Amino acid sequence: MTIALLLLAVPAGLVVLPGCGGSGSSDADPQEVLDTALGAGEGTDSGVLDITLGVESSGGQEGNLGAEVKGPFQSNGTGNLPSVDFDVAASIDSGATSFDFDGGLTITGDGLWVGFQGDDFQLDDATFQAVKASYEQSASEQSGEGEGSLEQFGIDPQSWVTGLTNDGTEDLDGTEVVHVSGTADVPKLIADLNDVAAQTGQASDLDATSLQQLEDTVTDATIDVYAAEDGYSLRKIEVGLTLADPRGGSGEVTVNLGIGISDPGSDQSIEPPSDAQPLDDLLNQIPGGAAALGGLGSSPGSAQSAQPEVSGSAEKYYDCVAEAKTSEAVQDCVSLLGG
Repeated sequence: MTIALLLLAVPAGLVVLPGCGGSGSSDADPQEVLDTALGAGEGTDSGVLDITLGVESSGGQEGNLGAEVKGPFQSNGTGNLPSVDFDVAASIDSGATSFDFDGGLTITGDGLWVGFQGDDFQLDDATFQAVKASYEQSASEQSGEGEGSLEQFGIDPQSWVTGLTNDGTEDLDGTEVVHVSGTADVPKLIADLNDVAAQTGQASDLDATSLQQLEDTVTDATIDVYAAEDGYSLRKIEVGLTLADPRGGSGEVTVNLGIGISDPGSDQSIEPPSDAQPLDDLLNQIPGGAAALGGLGSSPGSAQSAQPEVSGSAEKYYDCVAEAKTSEAVQDCVSLLGG
């Protein structure tokens, strides 16, 4: 649950990373650095985002998960869907099973493309226009309510950190930054991230008992903030959590989430991929995939027409995927869809 909430908060935080800071030096009050870096301000219109997630489990259920989302983004004006070109990579290793994923997401003013295992797939224009309209409506409703800051999501990241210290300056990807760190206020952090999830319709509110159970499970929680020395604008935030085995065993789970931005304010040229296939070509490789997504990316009737061809081999396909131990084995299962 903790990991899911953190991931749900990422898109919200990324689009509002403050771009204008204050002034000062590396010996400044760490609270001032934190408040400026994470406080309300003008949103960053462009740059390169880098999100990393690492999860390691020890004890009875050893394994690890790693994921990274990285690439440029460019604003298309207030209230408009931004352009992005993100590469997405993930890997899971639980000992008996390993899986690697390579994909991406590209959005321009003219379309949306999804990358999957080296191929690109384009969302149909009608659905893309609906996505744009939904985004613009949401942006319009939020206008004047803390737009450009995390306040519009009802969260206050400055309150997540206690025992704040200034750890001095260091070089971060060629930028001199001030590093401040502290202990995370877990109940406040999780409650705020749950608010974000609830607002997006992806999670229900956590009750007091759930929050208390989560607080008891977390044995260590830290937050590190890196702000440009010249102006204290945010460059990176890292959240680290260590959770005890909820079953009372000797194992533990460590979660490390990093959200960074480089080259803020720089113009980013984002072009659509070439030789893209229709997105329904990808969805129809998965039994019931297009129907499960409400026909997303499919031309009228494509989901229905694909179902008879897939239905006869769905059981074999699912059995094959369940037994697959590697990403290559999962790919081999696709050949069963036509048999």
